[in-house]
Amino acid sequence: MRTKMLVVLLAFLTVIALSVTVSYSFGQAKSNGSNIQVEIQSLTQDWYTAYSKGDGAAMDQMEVPNLVLLMPTGDIWHKDSPRAGKEKPIAAVYTVGQSEVRQFGNTAILTGPLTSKEGDKLDERSETVVWVRMNNKWLVSSAQWTEVAPKKSN
Repeated sequence: MRTKMLVVLLAFLTVIALSVTVSYSFGQAKSNGSNIQVEIQSLTQDWYTAYSKGDGAAMDQMEVPNLVLLMPTGDIWHKDSPRAGKEKPIAAVYTVGQSEVRQFGNTAILTGPLTSKEGDKLDERSETVVWVRMNNKWLVSSAQWTEVAPKKSN
């Protein structure tokens, strides 16, 4: 009888320990969510700023070597060499809107609006930017942009 009680108690404690571990993991992701939200959104804005300035060296520091981008046209762009010394400044200013960032281990996915302004021309897009944490640093591994259709007025 005593052995059976010990087995039941051990099983109960194991379930509690697993529950606490799982709850802590989800709770930690939730509590750190605002930190990762701010960090990834800021890094994404910095990446666009480097692009606008034509700062290929800064972009190289923020991207994985095999970056893949899916353009709004449907074209797929593969990074096949460093950008330093190859990029030119552009007149467009990009603004990352209020986005949602979700973290899955060493991967963070930013999803939300992106606005580009060049002179009087304003373009709105939806974006998904995938960041991976490598060597204690977040790097862009992939991004996709989709044109947003103008809203119809009633």
